[in-house]
Amino acid sequence: MSAFRVFSRLPHSNATFIQTPLVINLSLQCSRCIKTSTHRLKESPNKDYAVSQVYVNRNPRNLEKLALARKRLGWRFQSPRKDYYHKLVFSHTQKHTEAWIEHFTGEVVLIASTKEWAIKDQLYSANDVSASSNIGKILAQRCLESGLTSVFFDEAGVNKQAPRVATFLEQFKNANISLTEPKMVTPQFRPGIDYDNYNRYAEPKEWQEDYQKV
Repeated sequence: MSAFRVFSRLPHSNATFIQTPLVINLSLQCSRCIKTSTHRLKESPNKDYAVSQVYVNRNPRNLEKLALARKRLGWRFQSPRKDYYHKLVFSHTQKHTEAWIEHFTGEVVLIASTKEWAIKDQLYSANDVSASSNIGKILAQRCLESGLTSVFFDEAGVNKQAPRVATFLEQFKNANISLTEPKMVTPQFRPGIDYDNYNRYAEPKEWQEDYQKV
């Protein structure tokens, strides 16, 4: 039991207040709130829903993030390499500087270029070291917003000691984006036929008319 004082004003007075004691049963009010909340949970329209045991992956990037998606093999000693998920490409000309993230299918996922007026308007020059640094910072931020934390950078034919390339890659390192992708997770080899025994691999040892079932 708790008591509170409530100040009420008369209907035709501007400065007259009357103190009237008001007693409220807090325990009763709390119990009513708890009972009402639990009652609403039982009548939820989702109470009959069950979590399905079959999961359909509608986003193929999830498998690439877990390194479970298959990479193109046989391109390690060839140029240009194709054994990657996302490739970082940096390019600069006499007029512009741009960089993009290329998927192994050939599609461009993300791009940042001084051809964008919002970027070019803030730069003194579109092809100097400062432009390369800002392009790297913008593309790294876009990678983080898209969920890309590791990309593949092909060092073949690229001078990493060049000022433009070095400042560009430094922005990715500052954003904690790895320039090497994790190795592909290969499934364990499980043969279907056990040539040392009659039954197949992981099959109960029971008599059958045809053990091979070809």
